[in-house]
Amino acid sequence: MKVIVVKQDHSRTRSFRVSGRHLAAAAVLAVTLSVSLGGGLMYGFLKYDSDMILTEEGLENWKQTLLGQKQDLASVREDAERQLDALTLRLAELQGRITRLDALGERLTLLSSLDDGEFDFSQVPALGGPEELPDSFQVFAKPSLTDALDKLAEQIDNREQQLQLLDNLLANKALDGEAFLSGLPAAKGWLSSRFGARTDPFTGKDSWHNGIDYAAPRGTDILSLGAGVVVWSGDRWGYGTMVEINHGNGYVTRYAHNDSNDVKVGDIVTRGQVIAKMGSSGRSTGPHVHLEVLENGKAVDPQRYMYRSAK
Repeated sequence: MKVIVVKQDHSRTRSFRVSGRHLAAAAVLAVTLSVSLGGGLMYGFLKYDSDMILTEEGLENWKQTLLGQKQDLASVREDAERQLDALTLRLAELQGRITRLDALGERLTLLSSLDDGEFDFSQVPALGGPEELPDSFQVFAKPSLTDALDKLAEQIDNREQQLQLLDNLLANKALDGEAFLSGLPAAKGWLSSRFGARTDPFTGKDSWHNGIDYAAPRGTDILSLGAGVVVWSGDRWGYGTMVEINHGNGYVTRYAHNDSNDVKVGDIVTRGQVIAKMGSSGRSTGPHVHLEVLENGKAVDPQRYMYRSAK
């Protein structure tokens, strides 16, 4: 066989004679190289990527891989849902505490006798001002939602303690004002016997009167001179039907010769509250209330408290 080789510019040509034996040898060599190269590639593919071959075993490996990924995804989703539920509960707790703070703030506003609208807990605090960056401004990473909620909870806890302390102080101040003794033991009536030395109405002898007598028609309301706790409600020798009230700070008042009592032991009363009905029980000559004021266990003149202004 004659082979002619022509240059690209057609300027020269060369010819070769190839025998049939040489041509057959070249063909056999080319086929051998092709088979060897293909076999090597197939061996490597089978050795290192056997999972990629679309066989039953390969498909099973793919299924197991996908199943593992699904399980991982489900686990991540469950963790996210648990965290979201926890954040929701924490947020609800903070909202409840804020509601209590609002209620406490409104109570303090009432106790402080602030003008209407001077301080409104139902409104967002007024804030403002130009935005100014510090000299050495740095960009800080935003805290996580959990960290922000923890910080908010700490701030709310501090405010709760401060407001509770202020509430206690104002409540004690208000209680002191209510316990302050003042006023008459009945809305109407007249002073029938003063505190101190007098002639006993039964024996006609000189005696000492530990209180005052305030007369009015039977059934007239008897009023407490101050806030306190009822420590006696019933009959006592010489006093008849009596109410005794402890006002704290060493002060006690007694209201005697009642027709009936409207309070019982343990009741908390306020200034001006009706505690009994006027009568003439016990050692008495007619309807009136015998009023005693004790200061640290010693009887004092009730008129010192009856005609003074309330706090």
